[in-house]
Amino acid sequence: MFFRCGFVGAMALTTFAQGNILVNGDFENMPNFGAGINRDPGYTLLTGTDIPNWTIVDGYGATVHNTVLYPTISGNFSINTDGEGYNGHNINMYQDFATSANQAYELKFDWKNWYEASTPLLRISVEDAATNSVVVEGYYGILAGLHSETLNFVGTGGALRVRISHSPESGYNDNTFIVDNFAVEAVPAPGAAGLLSLGALAAGRRRRR
Repeated sequence: MFFRCGFVGAMALTTFAQGNILVNGDFENMPNFGAGINRDPGYTLLTGTDIPNWTIVDGYGATVHNTVLYPTISGNFSINTDGEGYNGHNINMYQDFATSANQAYELKFDWKNWYEASTPLLRISVEDAATNSVVVEGYYGILAGLHSETLNFVGTGGALRVRISHSPESGYNDNTFIVDNFAVEAVPAPGAAGLLSLGALAAGRRRRR
């Protein structure tokens, strides 16, 4: 009996303990820092696929800070979403990821203000990668401190897309938002959470015998 519970619990762990589905969501893999369009010792403006596993839309840029001169959130790199006002735009970049139909997910990320420009709003969205229809979105303005956000959504069985953008844009180097630590994780159903607990209990009993 204990063995069967432990096996089911292990299956649940395999299914749900997958961790972050996004790749390089913390922006720590940054091989092109220092080689972008604009740069100084503390930032680099990157375009296209210069940030591994992310796509910056044509005509847009993404500003990467290191810890030398300008604000970051954690680790060695964070994103300044003003994109230096490249081509009159702020950031617009995304990453696609696979989902399971009817599976609940959470998108988590951190953000903070640097300067306090009144025009731009930070927009974080999850969209259908095929149709561009919005699954969930959040808008963020001027608010002191570091903020950790969670957006909840349900998988479609197809590819979805996390997008980082401004709406509205300022169109210039406004230095308003710093973002970091993007993660998408599957949320176990209540029954699966019970199986996890039951499996852990059974495993503990086996070890004590």
